[in-house]
Amino acid sequence: MKQGLRLFSDKLDRLAFSTYFLGAVVPLLSLAVVVERFALPTVTERNQSLALIGLVACAAILSLGSFLVLRGATRRSLSRMDRDNHRLTSLLRVSSRLAGVQHVTEATDTAAQCALEQTHASAAYLLLTGSENPQPTLAAAAGKDATKLYEAIGTHLVPLAGLAIEGSRPAASEAGPVEDFSAIAVPLPGERMPIGAVVAVRKAPGHPFVSEEIDGLSTLAGLAAVALHNGDLRDSQRNFFSHVTDMLVTALDAHLGFHQGHSERVAQLANRMGRALGFDDDALQRLHFSALLHDIGMLKLDRNQQMNPRTCDKHSLLGSRMLARIRLWKDIAPIVHHHHEWFDGSGYPDGATGEGIPLEARIIALCDAWDTMTSEHSYKPTATREEAAAEIEACAGTQFDPELVRTFRALVDRGEI
Repeated sequence: MKQGLRLFSDKLDRLAFSTYFLGAVVPLLSLAVVVERFALPTVTERNQSLALIGLVACAAILSLGSFLVLRGATRRSLSRMDRDNHRLTSLLRVSSRLAGVQHVTEATDTAAQCALEQTHASAAYLLLTGSENPQPTLAAAAGKDATKLYEAIGTHLVPLAGLAIEGSRPAASEAGPVEDFSAIAVPLPGERMPIGAVVAVRKAPGHPFVSEEIDGLSTLAGLAAVALHNGDLRDSQRNFFSHVTDMLVTALDAHLGFHQGHSERVAQLANRMGRALGFDDDALQRLHFSALLHDIGMLKLDRNQQMNPRTCDKHSLLGSRMLARIRLWKDIAPIVHHHHEWFDGSGYPDGATGEGIPLEARIIALCDAWDTMTSEHSYKPTATREEAAAEIEACAGTQFDPELVRTFRALVDRGEI
């Protein structure tokens, strides 16, 4: 027999029955004994005896019925509590997942997936409005065959999402133009008006979304709206970061007057090295911007002091101080600070050695030297690829990290550098 069909399948049932037995059955049995021994002998007529027995039996049946009703109500309450606890736990996980998103697209995808998990729907969608297009448009979809389903019923879901956005409250639909389904649209709150809607679809006629599911989606919509706002801010920061970096690199090229395009070429070389070393996207981005800005401290030096070794040697320290004051660049400041350190400790500004030098700084040091030797726009005579590669190999273990030299040489031999 299945667990759900057993009369006393868990501790709650056993406890309830024990309480019922001690609080109702035992007193009823005692009452029956008293009636049988003392009341029935005093009753002379048969009808009165039967009535007395029937009264005790009715009391027993009513007691059992009350127990079963109480048991059912308790089970329903606990089941509701379990669902609420599960939904709360799910929302806490959703909150954690949405808090960590870095991009708008990541926020939309995560929100759609969370809506699917929250409601156990057939598909979930995120539809967003824009300043140029007030009509909701599909931003993300989750669920098996969600895209195909949207192609079939999207013309029905868009007005439903629009209704939820316009009314700033959930809107439900019970039937679609292609097949029976249940759909619920919950608005994504914004500053003045909703910025979109979360839409869940269930391909199960007669199984509409219940109030608990709608409440859960409403909470999710609030979390998703915050995540979208944060993702948009982070995307704007990255966009600002990129444009300001480009402006600084252009200003640096103009200020130096030689070595034109040096920063961009070093960044390209560093990117190839990073990919060969298996860097993830975040590490590649950090390496890229560190390479672009590795000589930014030269902006602090007068033009007539750029070739003076005593003055020029300060540029890595000056550059790291410039970047450390800006929150968006504080992670790359130590890399810029150490990009002229030597592997054996004879570099500057700190004389750091080996792995005490950030890996990105060791990569940039190697790429910087290669471009200085091979570029036509340099203050040194141009070397051939083989001459430059031989020079770098000769400096392995002194100026450069030997492992990085081996990786770099392999890229040169494959023609990737």
